[in-house]
Amino acid sequence: MTQIEIWAVRDPQEAAQIALASELGYFKDEGVDVTIKWIVSGTDMQSLAASGQVKAYGESAVVAALLKDKGVDMHYVMRTADISGNQGFIIGPNTQLSSPKDLEGKKVGMAAGSGVQLAIANMAKQYGVDYNKIVFVNLQPPDQAPALAKGDIDAMAVWQPYLLAGEKLGGKLYFTGNRSYIEGQEKPVNWLYLDSGLNVAGDFLQKNPNTVKALMRALLRATDYINANPREKVAEVLSKPLEVDKGDLAEIMKGNIYSADIDQHAVNGTAEFLNFLLQQKFLSKSMDPKDIYDLRLLKEIAPEHVKVAGY
Repeated sequence: MTQIEIWAVRDPQEAAQIALASELGYFKDEGVDVTIKWIVSGTDMQSLAASGQVKAYGESAVVAALLKDKGVDMHYVMRTADISGNQGFIIGPNTQLSSPKDLEGKKVGMAAGSGVQLAIANMAKQYGVDYNKIVFVNLQPPDQAPALAKGDIDAMAVWQPYLLAGEKLGGKLYFTGNRSYIEGQEKPVNWLYLDSGLNVAGDFLQKNPNTVKALMRALLRATDYINANPREKVAEVLSKPLEVDKGDLAEIMKGNIYSADIDQHAVNGTAEFLNFLLQQKFLSKSMDPKDIYDLRLLKEIAPEHVKVAGY
């Protein structure tokens, strides 16, 4: 096939390489005419994909797991980034916390089903916070910062560029998936592994493997472009399609690790997330990363990125 739609969240986590490959002509170089269908939140991708209209999308491996659990055959064919550092928690300008324990009873704005909830759960476990006593308010990302500024919520849990919006309205970054500021200084943590990647419907993958490989080659080339150039130069290209100020975008992108590598850290982190989803009853049965990763084409075109045995 020479024409295909790719669905993606309009942010530098899920869509940096998708937008770059479009803007720089990498898809066209591979003989594929790609139309990007933009959405606001990854939490909407499940219903869209379940409707059958989505054949390829940019999202995390765990979304593929949630879809498989509902009988929708999706395959995670390659990683584009580790986005843990841009999934975060902002406390409001009028929210006073003497310790994380004070989050019990507080209202936290978050889109239902967001990946950042695992970081909150692991933070809560470390600091003795009763996760079930945090009051989650279902808010879409663009609505969270205004609600925080008005005092309708005490904190917000979201991804970039909405984290930055919360900070600009007076909020304070409390932690991300891999960094904590809780004790007044930055320190590394391992509260969340979350990725982005290319996901493809099973029937489309079976019928059109060459089309999928063309998409993958373009995305790999876009990854190389990101890592070979200053973030400011990359942001110049991405600012318009992602609708983010180029200065903000360059800063935001520093929080992501753009790489197609599937290593043990990726496998372990995905396995932990799948277990969390099972505990929270988002999954009806236990799943393993092997149930969602389909790295056959990646091993064919770029085997150096598969760094773990058995995949």
